[in-house]
Amino acid sequence: MRRKHRTPWVLTISLAGLLSVVPLQGQVQNDGPQEVLVRTRDYQFDAPEVIRSGPTHLRLLNEGPDFHHVWLVRLLDGKTADDLMAHFAEGEGPMPSWAVDEGGPNTPGRPGEETSVYLNLKPGSYAMICVIPAATDGLLHLQHGMIRPLTVEAAVGEPATFPEADIHMILDDYSFGLSKVITPGRHTIRVENRAAQPHEVVIVRLAEGKTAQDYLQWVGTSREAEAEPGRMLGGVTGMAQGGFNILTLDFQPGRYALLCFVPDAGDGMPHFMHGMVQEFDVG
Repeated sequence: MRRKHRTPWVLTISLAGLLSVVPLQGQVQNDGPQEVLVRTRDYQFDAPEVIRSGPTHLRLLNEGPDFHHVWLVRLLDGKTADDLMAHFAEGEGPMPSWAVDEGGPNTPGRPGEETSVYLNLKPGSYAMICVIPAATDGLLHLQHGMIRPLTVEAAVGEPATFPEADIHMILDDYSFGLSKVITPGRHTIRVENRAAQPHEVVIVRLAEGKTAQDYLQWVGTSREAEAEPGRMLGGVTGMAQGGFNILTLDFQPGRYALLCFVPDAGDGMPHFMHGMVQEFDVG
């Protein structure tokens, strides 16, 4: 989820300190994508300064207690993470033209839980950010210092392969397209953005009798755990046109919702207010 729009309840929901990104032992695998573990706290990242380009399994372990995600941005024209921080210090407008949204793992539903995505990293300078507003003051976590520079160096040798997806999800203005019905069990989903503006997907398993609108109301107001009308399972943070991430999830029978919180390029309203909300049943 991403930057807030100034309506009373969206002030607390746009999922955009220091985060910590810690590479796993044996970070670069000979037989698969490199693995990088990201530990998030209020408001922290721990991260390696340098990783290799190519297929990457980016894992997020939220040590909370607030929601956190990893929104990965590739910086062009010699810009740095400090430049991005300065841009948002001046306001909450759109991402600058020299910052390209690359995606990343969206927020887990509970502290101590993990989400992950596979993505293809090009060589260059990046910033990891979290653009969820703080429950205390409504400021984006980024504005509390939750940003981490990352350098991606060109890898040597043949690139690893991605896991094979059995479902494709297409993000567009303002819809989620699924290549087939999601059934109970484990699925690998390739998420691709075909729209000119960035989109994300937040995947929620709804509580019995609850709807996506119930969840949106809850996440924008109290966020009290005992009243939670659903459970975030992760998803993919904002991606620019043509970008893709791959995620693997276990789906139990029940009702689910797909949501996009990215503010619209035209009016700044979150995309779910333009109808980018979809419910579906599993099993």
